[in-house]
Amino acid sequence: MTTCWGRARPSSTSSSRPTSASTETVRAAAATLQEGRAAVFGFRQRLKECRLSGQRERRSFTIRGMYPAPLPTTEYARLMALARYGILDSPPEESFERLTALVAEVLDMPVVLINFVDQFRQWGKSCVGMASSEAPREISLCAWTILGREVMVIEQASQDERFAGNPMVVGEPHIHLYAGAPLLTPDGHAIGTLCVVDHRPHPFGEREVRLLETFAALVMEALELRVRQLELSRQVQASAAQIEDLRRSAGHAQTLSAITDLFDRDFDPVMATQSSAELLSQAVEVDWAGLLVRQGETLRLVSAWDHSPQMQQALPLGTDLDHHRHGLSGLSARKQQAIFVDDYAGHPNALAHFVKAGVKAAAMLPLGRYGECEYVLVAVRLRAQPWLGSDRALCEAAARSVRGSLEREMHLRAVEVAADNDGLTGLGNRRAFDRALAAAQADGPYAALMIDMDGLKAVNDQQGHDRGDALLRSFAQALSRHYAPARAYRLGGDEFAVLWPALTAWDDLDPLAPVRAALSELRAADFPAADASAGVAYSSERPGDAPGLVQLADARMYQQKRRRMAGFSGR
Repeated sequence: MTTCWGRARPSSTSSSRPTSASTETVRAAAATLQEGRAAVFGFRQRLKECRLSGQRERRSFTIRGMYPAPLPTTEYARLMALARYGILDSPPEESFERLTALVAEVLDMPVVLINFVDQFRQWGKSCVGMASSEAPREISLCAWTILGREVMVIEQASQDERFAGNPMVVGEPHIHLYAGAPLLTPDGHAIGTLCVVDHRPHPFGEREVRLLETFAALVMEALELRVRQLELSRQVQASAAQIEDLRRSAGHAQTLSAITDLFDRDFDPVMATQSSAELLSQAVEVDWAGLLVRQGETLRLVSAWDHSPQMQQALPLGTDLDHHRHGLSGLSARKQQAIFVDDYAGHPNALAHFVKAGVKAAAMLPLGRYGECEYVLVAVRLRAQPWLGSDRALCEAAARSVRGSLEREMHLRAVEVAADNDGLTGLGNRRAFDRALAAAQADGPYAALMIDMDGLKAVNDQQGHDRGDALLRSFAQALSRHYAPARAYRLGGDEFAVLWPALTAWDDLDPLAPVRAALSELRAADFPAADASAGVAYSSERPGDAPGLVQLADARMYQQKRRRMAGFSGR
């Protein structure tokens, strides 16, 4: 039965008053129309529910002999991965055109496509042998390929029940052979395919499959490179826009450049911060500026640039500013946030002595942390002059530059400290020892002690490595205490060393006594069998020959170890 939808046209012979029969007909048509609208609405709702649940209704009721591919179980994540590349509806690009041309040449195929499958369609980025490969997802062969991770090969599509009635098989482009390799993102989502098509059926062997997989990997490499290039381009554009904004004021740009230059010249970070604060205070035309240092709960004025006698009296250099902790400067330091106030006297956190000194406008700029100290620049104006947008932009940009430089300096310092320290014991490592040894030759007489912890292997073998590590840490701490202020080093494994300055003769004192004291501590604590061998050599014995001095101390340490072992054997 066929149902026709439309409006009933009035008969030319009908009267102005409808008969009962015509009224019934109109009512029936209206009811039928209402039922049809309800059916359409219901179908749309079911379709929406299917899409939301990740299941698509099969379309076998519309095209005989063809089944649309089901949705992948990770369809939402797959679509998000596809969106990350921003590739859909983009113009042709030479890198992809070259790849498809190369695939066509190597595999001797008339049609090569790079297809991406989105929510409702497949879209071709590059096509050889076809003007376009865009098609509804319901008839897409690539929609089946993205369900797996392997190459999908259909040597005779007309004999496959999924595709026998597909419009692209029975009609243009008359697909018979199809082979598609999924384009897999680094996190495993198949966002599309590199596929080859032929208008005649023929075998597609293992060699061709391997080559197609290799070419698909090259397509993904090109995609990833494209993403990185786009990201870099956006970053460059964003940086260019920021630079252009800052260059609107030549003076401001020079200030920023000068501040950056301070940190690039390997100046002391604290001195560079003070100089940056001075440059910034000059650029924004203030009457007084001060650099405050917050350490713990203490706030102190360390530098000031004063163009007004009343501010010098209100806030002399070196002042401890405990009362500022609850003011704007303390608030800025705690929150690490710039604060600009155009009406200082009317602000609830205004300080009475600042108001008395005539401060009309104030700016608080956190410059970051270095070590245990946080720096805040306070700039004030004694005239009613609001902070312009260009002033704020410069101050915040400069503060970010200083903060970034201080963070970089702290990171470099932490990396350098980590590079010189033994991770287990916290002592200096061999790198630190070699540097200290080289410096000791220039500083005057010194002694080198080489220490070898005996019995560590037995502890590891019998009580476990955790116990051995605890022994090493305890011994390291004891050495540090007993040899202070000299520094102890762990050279690796059970080998330790100490550089002891200003020792010139054997009879000055016993440099090995601290080793014995450290061992006594360990034995009295929790390591009754702790023992060590040690040897010492003086710089006067090998003048100018640090490696020879260490070898001499090492030899004496091994002599002591052999004597001790001989003593054990004699017992």
